Parts: sequence; structure tokens; C-alpha cells
Amino acid sequence: MELHSVIIQVGLIFLLICKVYCMNCDRMSVNVMKPKNINDIDRYMIAIHGNPKSYAPDQRYNVSLKLSDDSRVYKKFKWFLLTAEFENSEQQNGHAGKFDIVYGADEVLATFSKFCPNTIVETSEIPKTEVQVYWTAPPRESGCIVLKATVIESRENWFSEDGRLTRKLCEESADQNVQPERLERCTACSEAKYEVAFEGTWTRNTHPRHYPSDVWSTKFSDIIGASHARLHSFWKIADYASDGLKELMETESIKALESELKEMSQHIRTIIKARSLQYPNITQSTYSVFRVDSTNHRVSLISKIIPSPDWFVGVSDFELCRSNGTWLESYTYNLFPFDAGTDDRIGYTSPDPPNPNSVPKPIMEITENNPNDPRSPFFSEEGERMNPIAKLHFTRQRLYDKPCEHGEDEDAAAPAETECETTPWTPWTRCTSLCGPGMSVRSRNYTQESSLQYCQEELIQMRECIGDCNNNRQGSQQEGDETSTATEVHIYLIAS
Repeated sequence: MELHSVIIQVGLIFLLICKVYCMNCDRMSVNVMKPKNINDIDRYMIAIHGNPKSYAPDQRYNVSLKLSDDSRVYKKFKWFLLTAEFENSEQQNGHAGKFDIVYGADEVLATFSKFCPNTIVETSEIPKTEVQVYWTAPPRESGCIVLKATVIESRENWFSEDGRLTRKLCEESADQNVQPERLERCTACSEAKYEVAFEGTWTRNTHPRHYPSDVWSTKFSDIIGASHARLHSFWKIADYASDGLKELMETESIKALESELKEMSQHIRTIIKARSLQYPNITQSTYSVFRVDSTNHRVSLISKIIPSPDWFVGVSDFELCRSNGTWLESYTYNLFPFDAGTDDRIGYTSPDPPNPNSVPKPIMEITENNPNDPRSPFFSEEGERMNPIAKLHFTRQRLYDKPCEHGEDEDAAAPAETECETTPWTPWTRCTSLCGPGMSVRSRNYTQESSLQYCQEELIQMRECIGDCNNNRQGSQQEGDETSTATEVHIYLIAS
């Protein structure tokens, strides 16, 4: 009789477990009445704090399911589902990371699904604009993970796994301390457009030794750089810092260095600029886009570490062209500090002023034993390798097919270009005065609206004109007339 009772209990436990795990995972917790919305797929997004391009094994991340920052509508959702899966559907060993609920808020909005493993769903139908959870990445050699989400505003309007509701993360590659092989000659026929993300990783946790006591002062300066031809990087190890680089180290301003890059325009394709990162956002990412071609296939850029005497992070002659004539699809590279050689002080901050008589030194890499001085925040008596200060994530966005002509002129410099591209000037407007002095105006716009954030191109021009009193016309200077003399006023629009 006792054996029979045990068998019954085991059977009930099996049925209970099977109810959760043996059934097919139905990701639709609500009976919707219409197909999913595919017209506004970027309304909602999966956001990960710091916007990482890859995951570090066993590291915990703050993941949000929310209304997109650039959404044109303000909506709330009642139901949702967030899950993590292996990109390889046949992979069964291990788990695709683990979710944890964020507690401590006035209302806990998320809970674990009773039917789908490793899945988070809503706790109630309370309308919400954002839900936050923790996700711990899987162990090493787990491959790529895909986060997927479904958001349901109502039974008639819902979104699932399109656009930003799917997020792919792959494990950090082992070669992130090694640059791609540099080529003497790039044979790519196409041109490529890249996004570069500068991600800060410099914190008290990653670099505890002598970390600045005033955490609010920690910062990466504006990023400045260029895509350029071979042998035309604006900085190199063992070279001396240029005047523009020295000014960046002393004043945190990139203006002089940008001017130097413009003077090298015959060897540059795109000037790269991105905004600074400052605490408490120092571990987030800042972005820029640029283009490369078979002549200008390398990238160099820098950002000053603040506070510091003259330390910076960056890359010099970073190669994006492959030996087979194609362009890298993506690449992540760790950044470690360099000393610009313009200030001989050791620590992040020093009570002593800079020595005006110090002799400039060549640019050098800072390591755990260079300088071999215990006052250095990166010094390690055991020779332990330091953590990276920042990371660069290169992502190819687009290819532009070009005629494949590699001849005598293949090394000729391509015209310089920045991503601050503008439309052509409009024709001059007619004179504002019917008789006597007036004004005429012409304008142009950026081809990309985002350029307003960092570009400083001239967008409006005005010039004086004279209305024709004799003929009582709108103005003697006709639309598009370039022959009349006029005094021009140049206006630059700069986003605040």
C-alpha cells in the first residue's frame, strides 16, 4: 500500500513538472484579435545599460523593455514577454543566461513565466512604458544569445520580435587586444560606411588603484579622429605629439587637432567626431559614422582620460580592409592608456603644477610596469594585466558598389569628406525690398538630421541687394543671379 502511495505521489510530481516544461511554449499570453503591427516596428525596444555590442561571460546586465527614445507616439502596454535563447536553436547544453526580477520598486511589474523557461512576463494589466530586469550572461563558449520580446498594447495592436524587439549579443572574442592585420594595399572595389561606438569601461571597480576621489570629475573628452590613407595617422607610438594633440591634453579641446586634420584633407576620407562621456554616464557609449574606401582604409582616433596629466586612449592605423578585398563586418577592440609625452606627472591628479621646463617625450603605451613607478595607478608589482579603459565597436552599416578599377591612380588621394554632408544650396531668394537696400537669402540642410548634434557647417547665407526703383520690380537681383555684387553674411547653425 505504501509503495502504491509513493508511485501516485511521484506521478503527480511528474505531471506538475510536465505541465510547465513538457507543453509547447505559447508566447502569446493574450488572445489577440489582429495580426501583429509591422508598420511601426521601432516603437518599442530592448535596451541594455551601456549599450554593449557583446557580452562578458557571467556578467550581469540591466535590461529594459521600453518605449523607444525616438518614438513619435506616447503609448503604454499592458502585456509583454521577454525571453533569451541561443542563436543556434539546436544548442541544448547550458542556458542562454538567467533573468532576475528587479525588486524594490513601488510596483513589481515582472515575473517568471509559468509556461516558458527563461522567460519574463507581466504581473498585471497595469499600463506601463518600461519594465526593467536583470540578465546574467551565460558562461564562456556559450555562443551568441538572442533576446526577444513581445509587447501588447491591446488585443488589436501588438508587436513581436521585429526591429529593436530582437537583440543579438555574442561572447566577447578572445582577440579584442589585437588589431586586424594591416595591409600595404587594399583591393576592395566597394566603399563602406561604418558606425563606431566608443564604450567607456573605466570605473572604480575595474581600476581601483588610485582611482580619482572625485568620481564626478571622471570623463572621456570628445572623440576626434579620421579615416585616412596608409601612413597618414595623426599620432603614433614613439612619435612626438603634434601641437593639436598637445592642446587636447592641456585644454581638453579638439579644435586645434581638428584643424590639423583638415590640413591633411588630401589624405583623409572622413573626419570622425563623437561626444564626450562623463560620470555617471562614463560607462555608456557615444557614436559616430564614417566612410572608407580602397585608398582611405585605416582609422585613427583618440580621447583624453580626465583627470590625467596627458593620458589618452585610442587607435592608430586601425585596418578595416581585408586581404581578400572585402570589409570587416564588425570588430571590437580594447583600449588601454597612452602617455602623450607632454606632461611628466605620474598620477591622475597632482598638487604640483605642470613643469614648464619639462622636455617633450615620445608617445608611449602605459602598462602595468611602464612607467615602473608605484605611484602610477596602473602599476602592478606582480605584472597583472590591467583591464581595458574603454572599447571600440566597429560595425559595418552599408556597402557602396564602385567600379573596380585599380590602375596607376589607385594611390591617388580621394577627396576629403565628413559625415556632415549637406544638400546643395538653394537659389538666392529675390530681394526683400521693392526699392532700395534689402536682403537676399539662400540655405541648405544636412542630409542626416542627426548631424545637427555635432556638425558646424554653414547652412544659411544672406547678402545685401538693391530693389529696382525704376521698374518697381521685386528686386533687381533675380533668383539665382550670381553676377550682382553683394555683401554676404554667413550664418552657422550649431545645436546646443
